[in-house]
Amino acid sequence: MPRKKETSQFGALLAGVALGAGATTAVVYWLNKSPQTTPAQVRRNCALDRALRRARTTGAALLEPGQRYIIFSDLHKGRRTPADEFRFCEATYLAALEHYYKMGYTLVVLGDAEELWEEPDISAVVQAYANVLESEARFHPQRYVRVDGNHDSAWRIETLVKQHLDPIYPGIRIRREFLVQAPLESGKTGEILMVHGHQGTLDSDIFDFLPPQLLPLYRDFQNITNLGHTSPSRDACLRGLQDTFLYRWASAQKDLILVAGHTHRPVWTSLTHLDSLLNKLRYLQGHRQGHQVDDRLQKIQALLSEIEERERKYPPCNDTIKTRSCYFNTGCCIFEDGDITGIEIDGGTEALGEKEGKAAEMRLVKWGKASGSEPEQARQFVRLELESQTLEEIFIRLFTRDLREIKPGGPHE
Repeated sequence: MPRKKETSQFGALLAGVALGAGATTAVVYWLNKSPQTTPAQVRRNCALDRALRRARTTGAALLEPGQRYIIFSDLHKGRRTPADEFRFCEATYLAALEHYYKMGYTLVVLGDAEELWEEPDISAVVQAYANVLESEARFHPQRYVRVDGNHDSAWRIETLVKQHLDPIYPGIRIRREFLVQAPLESGKTGEILMVHGHQGTLDSDIFDFLPPQLLPLYRDFQNITNLGHTSPSRDACLRGLQDTFLYRWASAQKDLILVAGHTHRPVWTSLTHLDSLLNKLRYLQGHRQGHQVDDRLQKIQALLSEIEERERKYPPCNDTIKTRSCYFNTGCCIFEDGDITGIEIDGGTEALGEKEGKAAEMRLVKWGKASGSEPEQARQFVRLELESQTLEEIFIRLFTRDLREIKPGGPHE
């Protein structure tokens, strides 16, 4: 009898394990059945929903004719050590700031301005780049917006802001997001939400309940153990995933586009710059009319060279088809060749008499050293417009239908 009882208990145990495994499998299948219901996506959706609610509660800035924004992110300023990647881009960034200051732009620094994870000595970082901070300070207070990121989340601690930033930017306010409303010719109003892009990751969501004073301890834990790091800047596959998470949230919103940083990879109308280049190449290869043979071949060769460089620097991984032009990314200011990328938002101009007004538009731009062997050219920096569209054109796609562009050879962003 005892043996039969043991057999019965063992059978019940197996049945319980099988039932539990089956239930777990069913839950996991259900959570992952739709991309929008995966736990990772849900975390990001909740975090971005909170960001949008905060931004609307705080109040949006109205994009008016004559008003301009330049958005840069991910400078990661350190202490000028060999690990400090901003050193190579400092001169380019300063040249760009000079241009935008003279042209009346509002400067938006969209997170990770300083590298305060690997460089916990904030005073040393601030002193190392005092010249850059002073150049930015010219925009403050009327034309300066600072949004924190995951690598400079220490600026959420007011005492640190007052100690290190207040002397340079008196009364500065560190934001977690920034919202701009753009009146359109159609009579509608489009929203442009700017966030760093780390919303919903371990650093900003799961551990967001921790007091700000404990954040340095958590950063130390990450640096020592290499656990909990969510850095798409160094991981091509994580970069593609993060772009997809941000896109999915933005694609579910109404009359809204999302501008982020964090991944260090430029994205325009939900397409990476690599995908835009591939689409341009496909167009040139398929449209022979209207192009001189030599001119067409020269353009194709230039595109092929740039595509090869982009694939080497940013190999595609975990990229998905994205059909709505709702997601944009600034790229970063720490490219190894000294280039920086950013996004301009131009409110356009009003019509004056018989002179037509200029429509509001967005532009993806790159700044870098001028080409040429002369010493004078080596000291010059140029602005290159990579992509541009009017805000009316961008938002009309969201108001009417999905934009579907599939590049040859597989899925794209």
